[in-house]
Amino acid sequence: MQSLRLIIASIALALCTALPARAQYAAVGHVNLSFYEATAAVVQLVLERQGFNVAVSAGSHSAMFPKVAAGDVDLFVAAWLPYAHKSYWDEYKDDLVQLGVLFEDARLYWAVPDYVSPDVKSVADLKRPEVAERMVKTIRGTLPDSGLMIGSRRIFEHYALGEAGYELMPGPASDWLANFNARIAAKEWFVMPLWRPQYLNRAHALRVLEEPRQFLGGDNTAWLVANKAWAAKLPRKTRELLGRIELHVKAVTQMDYWMNVEQMDARAAARRWIASNPETVGYWLRGPEEN
Repeated sequence: MQSLRLIIASIALALCTALPARAQYAAVGHVNLSFYEATAAVVQLVLERQGFNVAVSAGSHSAMFPKVAAGDVDLFVAAWLPYAHKSYWDEYKDDLVQLGVLFEDARLYWAVPDYVSPDVKSVADLKRPEVAERMVKTIRGTLPDSGLMIGSRRIFEHYALGEAGYELMPGPASDWLANFNARIAAKEWFVMPLWRPQYLNRAHALRVLEEPRQFLGGDNTAWLVANKAWAAKLPRKTRELLGRIELHVKAVTQMDYWMNVEQMDARAAARRWIASNPETVGYWLRGPEEN
């Protein structure tokens, strides 16, 4: 019996010695919209290639920013600056750090289907009687704590759209999308708060409305953001790698399209994009070649 115990102990010790070092852990968070999910999946797959165990969670803007600041989430995909997420950044920036640019030219706006009369060029045109009488009066939006809806409320109030019978209604993305699909199918005149990157911009012909006051801001840069304390502990090479992960609005729109039109999950869409762009991903992983 004693020798059997010694044999078992020896085997256990050998197995433990053979195990690799404990993998690093990263908690990745994103806002619960599909294009963010696809972008987060790219970050997740890159980290997994580096040996990280990665957990991914999603939530609203107002939920995710404090989680990253508190360290409950290590990496956040993504902070839109300087406009869309300014209020959240200003509140939590002391505990956050920008690691790299995920994509540029991110933008919020209001849009109408292209079949709406070309005379409807601006938000102000929505109040014209001949336009208002044809428009669906309910303007469906996303969650009320999003930068899109915070700015949209300012648009709605400044242009006094309520006086023309309009109603701005925030809600979950599923309701927003269902409304879009129903209105498009019926060829109705309607206006929607929208953004890029977004697969609807590829799937349909849409026209962005002019809004000279820019209550939704201008072009944003989407940053990969980390909890400052977590980032400080990263090996230099890992931090530099994360800083090299850069996509493009077209790439994110493509993955979003695969998810919503071709019904791929986020990881499958991210894998498909990665497989189609080996040189770009290779640069992320290797870094610039040394002379």
